[in-house]
Amino acid sequence: MAVDGGSGERESDIDSLEVEAGHDAAEEEIETAYAVLFPWFIEIIGVFVYYALSRWCHQIPFTAIMFLIGFCIGFCVDRVKPRNILLESSYIWTNIEGELIILIFLPGLLYLDSFNIDIHLFLQSFLQLVVFAFPMVLGGTALTALVAYYIFPYGWSFDLCMTFGSILSATDPVAVAVLLNELGAPPRLKMHISGESLMNDGSAVVFYTIFSSRFFYEFGLDGIGEEIGWGKGFALFFRLAFGGAAIGLAFGIGTVFILFHLDRRLSGEDSVIQVVTTISAAYLSFFTSEILAHCSGIIAVLFCGVTVKAFGETLLNNLQLTHHFWEITEHLLNALLFALGGSVWGEIIGDQTYTEGQGRLFARQDWGYLALLYVLLMVIRMFLIYSFYPITKRIGIGTNWKESLFAAYGGLRGAVGIALALSLHAETIHFTSSIPNESAQMSFRTSTAKVFGFTGGIAFLTLFINATTCGPLLIKLGLVTPTETRKKVLENYRQHMIQFTLVEYVKLMTEDRFQTVDFMVMKEHIPFFNEITYDKFMIAVQKYKDITPSKGYLEPSIEHVIPYLYEPETSHPSNDEKVSPGLNETITDRRSILKSSTRRDSVANIRKNRRRRVATVYDLNEVFDEKEVREERMIFVHILRATYHRLIEHGELDSRGFMPYSMFRSLDFASDAASKGMPLNDWDAMQAVSNSWVRPAEKLLHRLFHWKEVFKRKHKFRTFDIDFMEIFVQVRQALVFTRAHESAQNIFKREFVSVGSDALTAAEKNVLDESKMQMVNADKLLNSLDKDDVQVIKSHYVCQMLLNKSAYYFEKLARRGLITEREAGQFLEEIEEYIFDVLECREISHKHEMSLDAKKKMISSIPSYMLRGSVNNTKERAQVVAADVDTAQPLPV
Repeated sequence: MAVDGGSGERESDIDSLEVEAGHDAAEEEIETAYAVLFPWFIEIIGVFVYYALSRWCHQIPFTAIMFLIGFCIGFCVDRVKPRNILLESSYIWTNIEGELIILIFLPGLLYLDSFNIDIHLFLQSFLQLVVFAFPMVLGGTALTALVAYYIFPYGWSFDLCMTFGSILSATDPVAVAVLLNELGAPPRLKMHISGESLMNDGSAVVFYTIFSSRFFYEFGLDGIGEEIGWGKGFALFFRLAFGGAAIGLAFGIGTVFILFHLDRRLSGEDSVIQVVTTISAAYLSFFTSEILAHCSGIIAVLFCGVTVKAFGETLLNNLQLTHHFWEITEHLLNALLFALGGSVWGEIIGDQTYTEGQGRLFARQDWGYLALLYVLLMVIRMFLIYSFYPITKRIGIGTNWKESLFAAYGGLRGAVGIALALSLHAETIHFTSSIPNESAQMSFRTSTAKVFGFTGGIAFLTLFINATTCGPLLIKLGLVTPTETRKKVLENYRQHMIQFTLVEYVKLMTEDRFQTVDFMVMKEHIPFFNEITYDKFMIAVQKYKDITPSKGYLEPSIEHVIPYLYEPETSHPSNDEKVSPGLNETITDRRSILKSSTRRDSVANIRKNRRRRVATVYDLNEVFDEKEVREERMIFVHILRATYHRLIEHGELDSRGFMPYSMFRSLDFASDAASKGMPLNDWDAMQAVSNSWVRPAEKLLHRLFHWKEVFKRKHKFRTFDIDFMEIFVQVRQALVFTRAHESAQNIFKREFVSVGSDALTAAEKNVLDESKMQMVNADKLLNSLDKDDVQVIKSHYVCQMLLNKSAYYFEKLARRGLITEREAGQFLEEIEEYIFDVLECREISHKHEMSLDAKKKMISSIPSYMLRGSVNNTKERAQVVAADVDTAQPLPV
């Protein structure tokens, strides 16, 4: 019995131990899974940070705020009890191995910088960059080490001081480079800043490798560190530098070889594989050089990127895709690295783990030493820049004292320094765990913790102080384009933009749907149209005629434009002639319009049609035997989809919101129905989608947008007009829908007409007839609405399209490098204000609009030769203007 009981107890103990082990394994597995949270939490926080900075605090660097956010997380790690999942995830990341930190972050951050470099200037300035990278970095390392050795009271060994100096010698140009691009700094200065950073990152890591090995040797552990003498140090330096360069060159040539064979430019998959090749080469070259060959991984990545840039850029099938991928990679890694660095910094500053019974690790006096170190680093960098100035001025692409001053002030500390300091601290914790003497173990850990504390503090100070004040310094030194000269260039671009937009306006005037739009509305909402004269407009008319093939040329309807531009030699028409009291009255109180019977009737018609419309537009279960037209319908739907995308590119359809969603969703239904052999019915499909959950969501979105913009621009209170918004959406949908079907019909006919014949098959004609029936449905909706509202929405629609085209013009200039991003941003913000005013306008008529009689009299008074062939029969034109405004059509030349 006793034996049996003891056996049972042992079995019970074994079972309980197995259960506990299972629980521990499960807990360990859950904790490991927590590691996924921290990086993606940081990235989504980075989205909100970017939004806030880009809208309200553009001068503050993104990485500085991410460092602060990481600091807050790290500071709370040992203060929040119990720890939540985020703090657990942060703890996992702050305790990863130092070597792994470098392998994760540095290749991805450095490759884009090396690939974006200007090869021509890089080769010309190579001797200068070598001076910046090696003698100056060694000098900076030594002088910073002397500060730490003789001024700091921490008793650091000289090897640790040299390691500290090499960490702080690496500069980060990200924030300054963005500023230089925005302000249009000279290319030579950009090359000095970016090229120096690339080269001195490599040399700083080489010196870090040498002196950190000597510091680790102080631990007294077998196989940890190495005592490197002067001779061996020089040999190691050349092996790290030249070995890394050779490995990088080899990987770069191999990458170019692969890119050469991925030559299917029309294959999207080849383009994706090319991007995969570049990122694989970046990380493999770093790993091979740093881990396998024990050379410099940073220099390997640098030479790999430069080689691909020099010989492989033209082999990339989609250069834009490659740039976008690496920009995304850089953003993700920068956000995570600075947040991780801030987290470790906050953990070190707020934690007492490394104290020796004397209070906090980072005491009050340490903050004073941090401020002193910041000042001394600025002095050291200034001293080094001007000590080598006589040399750098005479070699390479040269320099001047102003550029040297800015380069000295703009030497920020950032990604590489933080990564090296993180690595040093993490490796120290890992190695010293084998030291039996707890006092020595704590001493080493405290020293490297302070090193990281100072490194994080310097990075934070340079990002917040230097980066935010570099812009004013750059302007003060006169290193950007002279103001008056640049103003003339920008004004020239602005005049070209006006002419470009005016030609687009003339093109719109050839379309039936916009022939009744009054030019005064354009002048009211597009301020630069007030600069248009009669001569400028007629030049635009002629230019449109010149650039349009004669077969496709349509005469623009200018009856509603010329009366506002023609200025006879005699006095201007009186106010009675210009203004019709019944038509030209400005509506200021929108509440009276809300109560108008026509507005209520329009809304009632919309809602009545909505109730009549069945919920299921197509019965997909019903099978039609229409094999002859099924394929043509499918093709026509594909053409419609492409047309909608083209309208978005041309600014005729908003790319955001529920309107494009309902249109593309209707094509999904149309495609399904066409595959079943059913006729086109995408109009009803669009209405069904719009009248589902989309309608209330759209109302809510418009209301939020309205209040956001009113609050943002501090406009006076305006009542949000629900009824008008509903009519607005319906009219916009009908206009875009009609335009898309017209364009799709033209493309369809052009593609399906047989060569040498204008005839269409019966099946093709059937598809076109179905499309025309859809247009008839859209026209029925427009005709059922109040004409004044439709006319207002049409006019504002034209204004918005033209403003979008103006914005596109400046975006194109920025992409081509003709204007800086900041200059383009100023123009785009101004245009955005105009678009908002257009969307908020509810006036049926605008100030100084002419009555139909006044337009008729004005056109009749214009000499025929003044019309330059655009209107041959003035009397006939006048008769058209006298007709109803909704039925006016352009007359043939």
